[in-house]
Amino acid sequence: MTIKDVAREANVSVATVSRVINNVTSVDKNLRIRVERAIEKLDFKPNQIAKSLKQDITNTVGIIVADISNSFFSGVIREIERTINPEGYALLMASTDGNVQKEKDAIEMMHAKRVDGLVICHVSDDIEALIKSISCPVISFDRNTLSHIRDTVYINKERSMYDAVTYLLKRGHRDIAVISGAKGLSTNFDRYIGYMRAYYDWSLMARKEDLYFGEFTKEYGKRSFESIMQRDHRPTAIVTGSADITEGILAKANELKVRIPEDISLVSFGAISFQDVLDLKITYVDEMYIEIGKNIGEMMLSRLKSPKISPRLIVLESGIISGNSVKTLDET
Repeated sequence: MTIKDVAREANVSVATVSRVINNVTSVDKNLRIRVERAIEKLDFKPNQIAKSLKQDITNTVGIIVADISNSFFSGVIREIERTINPEGYALLMASTDGNVQKEKDAIEMMHAKRVDGLVICHVSDDIEALIKSISCPVISFDRNTLSHIRDTVYINKERSMYDAVTYLLKRGHRDIAVISGAKGLSTNFDRYIGYMRAYYDWSLMARKEDLYFGEFTKEYGKRSFESIMQRDHRPTAIVTGSADITEGILAKANELKVRIPEDISLVSFGAISFQDVLDLKITYVDEMYIEIGKNIGEMMLSRLKSPKISPRLIVLESGIISGNSVKTLDET
């Protein structure tokens, strides 16, 4: 008899059974009753209860990101849940809005909640002392600055941007703008290096005015695109740093009656949410949120079982999914 048998009898998830066993107060009353009845019916006596209480195990994993509603983060979170839930773990989520103080508050909250492990896409590198104080396994993702001291999963953003810019250069584009999040983030610095390296390899000079680093939001996409369209000398193509920025650009392009790719070409980091319902298919860099989330989940489960193993680094290489949002120009 296992916890999975109880979950099947009660018609709930393994994570719900685990939360009932560990007396987590947030469990719905009706679900709790169903689980308790199933435990009684099956005469289930989990021999891990006493051990769990003694070891102060909560069967929760915390995750801290800048914006839970961001399509990339929500995709990663979904895959982590799918990986750890069958093993009896539930996710506790916090959003920082990219604010350093909110990030510190979120870490302290996770410590107070006694999470068994923590997953973080950090805003600031100046959090080491605080993270060490929570005494649980920590995995970083989408950032590579701390990969030498803790488990890390991220996409090679420098290579991805290099490939995206090269994709456009091969199709005759020479003035290529980038609209992305804050340049101070390691992920955007990597993109900047990839952008500059592509221009260097093609013996071309990049223009400072084509670089827009600010926020990973639809509103920033709208503002930046409008600014570009007001310029006398406009770029012929744009690479965005996120699907949210791309969706903002598409909304503003529709408002300004700008045609893609006839008037300007577009490549996105990540597929937009309504890609399948448009005649326009955006060419995009695969953000691999399924692979990232699955790797994080498996890495966390492994780390919880073997806390003393050396830090591991997983670097994923993404590809470009071609659509019809890029126009081929004469290369003269």
